Amino acid sequence: MKCKVCGAESGKYPLCYACNVKKEQGLIIKCSVCNQWHYKDADCPKADAPAEERYLYAPRKTLISKSEQDFFDGIKSCLPQGYHVFSQINLAAFIDRTDDARYHNELFRNLDFLITDAAYAPKIAVEINDQSHLTGDRRARDEKVQHILEESGIPLLKLWTSYGVNTEYIKKKITEMLDIPVVRKHHFAPQQADIQPEEAQPSVNLQATDTPPKKKQGCYVATCVYGSYDCPQVWTLRRYRDTRLRVTWYGRLFIKWYYTVSPTLVKYFGKLTAFRALGRKILDKIVRHLNAGGYDDSPYRDANDVI
Repeated sequence: MKCKVCGAESGKYPLCYACNVKKEQGLIIKCSVCNQWHYKDADCPKADAPAEERYLYAPRKTLISKSEQDFFDGIKSCLPQGYHVFSQINLAAFIDRTDDARYHNELFRNLDFLITDAAYAPKIAVEINDQSHLTGDRRARDEKVQHILEESGIPLLKLWTSYGVNTEYIKKKITEMLDIPVVRKHHFAPQQADIQPEEAQPSVNLQATDTPPKKKQGCYVATCVYGSYDCPQVWTLRRYRDTRLRVTWYGRLFIKWYYTVSPTLVKYFGKLTAFRALGRKILDKIVRHLNAGGYDDSPYRDANDVI
């Protein structure tokens, strides 16, 4: 959700953290005239309007936030000739449901951006993520969208606001996604004809990650706790794993033990809020210590496992 005052990401709340602080200070109010959030001393657009002009609906000032505009411009500069990018596009605008279901509510979700080819065929979905995407509700929403995209055969590119607009990285990921053949992945039970054996092809990873598809299941502790394999904290841990732990015998022993134990932990406890909260608290301390020791949290490409 976008903040009703400044347009920044606000998770499931009408105001972002900064604007909520100003609300507590009495600087921002929910106006009793227009029923909108705005600064206390700002002119209310309906205050002096005749009753017949106090409309129930009004256009927004802008379709996308300032941060999204920066990413929009960056993505446009990275596109091959003839390709297009669209902002704030609904899943139902480019994905059809193939069964006879009367309602398609799951498709009424917006993506930040969609990249198409010259014929306007959807090629890459793009989401701009900030820390609000690590909350439980948002993670559930993001997972649902990801599964729909994987079922449809449309790869998903995730870009984190904490790294700004890195056009070199964006161009590299777009090129990779357009070059690699996409195999659709089943997440939902078919409602019509049974799937023929030859159609049951091995799936490929459709997320914007740098990990091999066969390992990218998001089932290990750090991925479970942070909700994504591609986030700053997990990049730090992966970097430490590959550059420090793998080069020592005791580090490799720990990795082997970790991959033996962690899937079971996540299987039985991964859905518990207390487990994720405790894991987050412990891992946050470890990540801060690693960052202070020189292990940065920039996007990282590894060769094998999930941590």
